[in-house]
Amino acid sequence: MQTTRLGTSDLEVSRIALGTMTFGWEASREESFAILDAYAEAGGNFVDTADVYSDGASEEIIGEWLAGRSRDEVILATKGRFPVGGKPASLSKRYLDGALDASLRRLGVDHVDLYQAHAADGEHPLSEFAEFLEGAQRSGKVRYGGVSNFTAAALVELDQATRELGIPPVVSLQPQYSLIVRDIELEVLPTARLLGMGSVAWGPLAAGWLTGKYARDVAPPEGSRLGDDPERGAEAWSKRGTDRTWSILEVLQHAAAESGQSQAVVALAWLLDRPGLTSAIVGARTVDQLAQTVGASDAEVAPELLAALTAVSEPDLPSYYAIMRQDLQRH
Repeated sequence: MQTTRLGTSDLEVSRIALGTMTFGWEASREESFAILDAYAEAGGNFVDTADVYSDGASEEIIGEWLAGRSRDEVILATKGRFPVGGKPASLSKRYLDGALDASLRRLGVDHVDLYQAHAADGEHPLSEFAEFLEGAQRSGKVRYGGVSNFTAAALVELDQATRELGIPPVVSLQPQYSLIVRDIELEVLPTARLLGMGSVAWGPLAAGWLTGKYARDVAPPEGSRLGDDPERGAEAWSKRGTDRTWSILEVLQHAAAESGQSQAVVALAWLLDRPGLTSAIVGARTVDQLAQTVGASDAEVAPELLAALTAVSEPDLPSYYAIMRQDLQRH
């Protein structure tokens, strides 16, 4: 599996990262172990979790699996910000100090390679997250800091805060990004690149929309996420079942057939080809699901097929932003 450097850090990470939100929820402990084993056997080293996943169970499962391995074999990333066990949560230094210690206990390690703010909280200035990182890095509990779901303005605010403290800047951004969700290309992703941050996409298959399991005017299949709950979250059938989405899926199906790859692999290959994108996080409920995506970093897809996907998936922009983007592309 291909690897690359994460931002300005010295972390050499797999271009396909393993997301573990399913662990302890949609994947049992035993299945989660099997998924982790399969990912490692495929050459992957970048495991992403969060304290809120399955209310801490995901971290506990990873910790049990890590107990039989060398700590240096895995680049371990976790996140804090949201409530675990129903307790109040925030990005305050006081809360994150405790959240980090709890994550380390569940993971059974003395440090994580990447600790990420899961989102801004709207109440505490990002200088508090910077202060937390300063102490966590000084103590050796965290090697590098990162963020997830931040606006461009928040990235700049945090960069200024780390500079004022004289500590290393955060090295990564974890945004939602896929053929269907490309909004971050306007401001967020370019800002991250200017700040030297690597970007690690979550939702690269748009919650299953890009895998080929859904078709226009056909009910979602039983056993799929939308088959079980058609109005589930941001990926709900009524929200994403648009003409734009069906056009993307039509071109994706053609690209997959032409390249002899699955639609999921082609969608991931397109994403990994985007400027500024370090890795894509794939999750799985079973080993078979993981096997369908884990080799995407080595897939070969013709440039003209990738270009066709870029063209059909261009996001609709408000008129003023569209004009500004055209001006940027001219220069």
